[in-house]
Amino acid sequence: MLELNDPLGRLVRKLDDLRPDPSLINLAAALKSAKLTAADVAAFAQTSPKSYHRSLVVRRDHYELLVLTWLPGQGSVPHDHAGSVSAMLVLQGVAAEGCWRTAADGYVDLEYEAQVLPGEITAWQDAGLHTVRNASPNGEPLVTVHVYAPPLRDFRRFVPRPTRVAVSQDQQRPVQDIVVIGGGFSGSMTAAQILRQASHQATPVRVHLIERQGAIGEGLAYSTRDLAHLLNVPAGRMSAWPDLPDDFRQWADRNYGPVQAGDFLPRRYYGEYVRETLLAASQKASPHVQLLVHFDEVRRLARHPAGGWMVNFARGTSLPAAAVVLAIGHRPPPDPIGKLWSGPRERFIADPWRPFATNPIAPSDPVVVLGSGLTAVDAALSLSTQPRSASITLVSRRGLLPQAHAAAHGAPPDLTEVVNEHLQSPAGVQVKSLFRQLREIVDRVTQQGQTWRVAIDALRPHTADLWRAANPQQRQLFLRHVRPFWEVHRHRMATGVAERFHGLMKQGMVKVIAGRVSAAQASEESVRLYVRDKGEERLREVTAQWVINCTGPSASNSAESNPVIGSLLIHGWVQPDPLALGLETTVDGEIVDSQGTTASNLFVVGTLRKPISWESTAVPELRAQAATVAHKAMLAALGTSNCRT
Repeated sequence: MLELNDPLGRLVRKLDDLRPDPSLINLAAALKSAKLTAADVAAFAQTSPKSYHRSLVVRRDHYELLVLTWLPGQGSVPHDHAGSVSAMLVLQGVAAEGCWRTAADGYVDLEYEAQVLPGEITAWQDAGLHTVRNASPNGEPLVTVHVYAPPLRDFRRFVPRPTRVAVSQDQQRPVQDIVVIGGGFSGSMTAAQILRQASHQATPVRVHLIERQGAIGEGLAYSTRDLAHLLNVPAGRMSAWPDLPDDFRQWADRNYGPVQAGDFLPRRYYGEYVRETLLAASQKASPHVQLLVHFDEVRRLARHPAGGWMVNFARGTSLPAAAVVLAIGHRPPPDPIGKLWSGPRERFIADPWRPFATNPIAPSDPVVVLGSGLTAVDAALSLSTQPRSASITLVSRRGLLPQAHAAAHGAPPDLTEVVNEHLQSPAGVQVKSLFRQLREIVDRVTQQGQTWRVAIDALRPHTADLWRAANPQQRQLFLRHVRPFWEVHRHRMATGVAERFHGLMKQGMVKVIAGRVSAAQASEESVRLYVRDKGEERLREVTAQWVINCTGPSASNSAESNPVIGSLLIHGWVQPDPLALGLETTVDGEIVDSQGTTASNLFVVGTLRKPISWESTAVPELRAQAATVAHKAMLAALGTSNCRT
């Protein structure tokens, strides 16, 4: 019987309190905090001479807790976990956890074994093949505690290669594998850069591009099918190659021309361009350089003791990789009013980019959009493709709308001297002082007949250096007080988009409220929202038939947002930054782990680099990151090649 106040009973209570689909981070944290000893599970630690013994402690709908006991020489067969995440705590003895890969002939080969010592925890996502065996040096039984979520109802058993069956030459992997996780702009152009650079340097590599959706090159940013959703940067500044500045405009001119450098083109076109650019790089690559696209999901990354990583897929077979690039984009927006909502949720659209998300909305349906940024503008335009008879109300804390690009403006001023003054200040960058000076520069350039945009554009090449020179308190100050105003001036609407959107506002079809939602009461037919206007105590009642969440994407730096991140967090191989913007990296994109050590074969391209760069979402920054990381990934592959047998 379990005692509620003993360590095992307290562990059960913690597991009971977890949400229905706990992550492996949740499971490992619960095991660690329980502080179990072998004595605490002695009643369940039974042995069997035939096989290791499994004792069920408790089973619930969302998890099961077991104690396994292994005599010397006992171990599991290679198996997967068929949809369950799991965490294992060693209480007595030494465990050897093996990682296996599937060969083309149907056998599985041991890739490596890693020891798990008493008190240590290892965790597995619901993918990959592994084994556990008793590796205790003194012949004592191995006692382990396992949590599976959901309960392990099934698993696949695999057959190790018999010693009499030789490994074929094709299975010996003489070429190094580089895995790029994420097939949007960042991942696709990193893969393209590796193909291009490896061909020039005669480096034999296989580039594996992993995308869990059904299209490469698009990501969230360019997946829209709506031709009204335009790029917010002119075509002449959107080349995917740093050394070919007019490449996108020329591509668009050939396919959709004539196109001028100042034209704002549909985002859908840009997704096509990125995809075709990658495939062209693959076709031009040398024979010893290969691109392999996997429409799959990486569920786990594990360090390979001989160098590199083991990559476990949701459906495909595991793959050893000399280097891995995390090119994981944003996740859907968090729910800002979930705790304030009562009633059915059918009329709340959590993710406006989900396919067919807004299809049920009729032109006669009043709509409330949470947020007033570029995503909210896109949503309003999509809802207004047909003439509307009901209004669209945008609700955001400050009611700020993105500014528009100017039809034309002069060259940006040179801010090098101003920026150096702040960078060299003994106190570091002071946000209030910097932006006070920026306002003065804006006033000066407008008096000279130019627009404020030239001042913002002039600061952009320096933002990464300024961000790095600001201490955590100053960065927090920026995020809390300056960021909303910076964003609406920095990320602008295309001129055509602005004209359409402001036209809808003049017609009364689009309204903007500056305030916060205090409550939302939903029925099957409508939603009643109570909004507290900015700076006022009174509540405004707004009735709509639909509520769309356009509050902006969330970071992919948690176990809940992406399983591969969870598999790295569990062992401290990555660490989120204190401001929860992304992951800690070096300036060149190498991961920095929880001990402050730089990884030489795990890299980040894209939005997860915001902690070190801040500006890490736009094409000019991302294309430069892709080129640098491609070079470093090939160096890592060559180094791994030298150390692996």
